[in-house]
Amino acid sequence: MKTDDPVFKRFLDAAEPRVIIQADVPNFTIVAYNDAYKHATYTRYRDVIGWYLWEAFDPARAGSDGYELLLKTLTDAVEKNEFAATQPFRYDIQSEDPGEIIERWWQVEIRPFVGDAGIPAFLFLKTIPIAEE
Repeated sequence: MKTDDPVFKRFLDAAEPRVIIQADVPNFTIVAYNDAYKHATYTRYRDVIGWYLWEAFDPARAGSDGYELLLKTLTDAVEKNEFAATQPFRYDIQSEDPGEIIERWWQVEIRPFVGDAGIPAFLFLKTIPIAEE
């Protein structure tokens, strides 16, 4: 499947932040994302398509246990080939200013997309930024 496939386009044509990643455990290569995702993750000025998720969002800077939780949930979605979701978790990210890290809370919903081999080829993620209270 190519990123110009209608299934990809329908998924990305949404108001909330969405990203499609390969189901290549443990790397999770970023395939496509929408404008809302660029805005929520401060990637408007850096193209992270083709990057591993962990290159784009450095686990060493994530704070808390966000990396471990997200990695486990993504891996479970692939291995079980079923919908998965996180509880709200902290995963700090780089702001638009290089070197500046911003504390952020997220909730992620993950839907596997099965490829020709009958196993997940991609993961469709709805990424929900959690507002500070």
